[in-house]
Amino acid sequence: MIIRIALIFATLTLANNAIGQWVSDHSIDPFDKVETHRAYGFGTKIDDEYTSFGIRCDNRNKLLITTGFATDLDTPNAYIDLAFKVDGYEPIFLQGRLYMNSVKSAFVRMNQSNKVLLNRLIDQSLKGNVVSIRASNKEQTTFVDYEVPLIGFTRHSASTRVSCGIGYEKVDMLAEDKAELKRLNLLLDSIKEKIAAIEGKY
Repeated sequence: MIIRIALIFATLTLANNAIGQWVSDHSIDPFDKVETHRAYGFGTKIDDEYTSFGIRCDNRNKLLITTGFATDLDTPNAYIDLAFKVDGYEPIFLQGRLYMNSVKSAFVRMNQSNKVLLNRLIDQSLKGNVVSIRASNKEQTTFVDYEVPLIGFTRHSASTRVSCGIGYEKVDMLAEDKAELKRLNLLLDSIKEKIAAIEGKY
């Protein structure tokens, strides 16, 4: 399985049209029987290396957002800042972490504090065309900006999303969204009163 994945990466790295290509993979660990689903797409090329964006989930419901930025960002295991912007949506800011064996790629692990934002990012990715990503170290001294086309995300990420219930699980509304909803409802009530007052004249 590892060899097959490596061959996929090698093929896409050499291909001239790898930007926008999506790959999905399903594997079962022979020792602990953990079943893992992955989906990832390739984006902007930096120094002859493709960037990437994807999601990963195993049957223990551990979801990761994965990023590859083709640039040495910090030391292994370092925490970094990530910003994701799909089309015209507002940016989503998350804390990521570099892998132990790579300083050119990072992941965001879903937890209770970022669950809403990760669900939102995936929902936007299902609807959008392109995700723009900015990765930076915590000192804000090194930045990497790149884009990954999302055509193919819906199809290739289907089994991964189902495995972790992403896109199917109701999440709590953010406090700022509750406040905005309340404000809009009050505004709507005011508009209805004004409409009734005008109609009452005639």
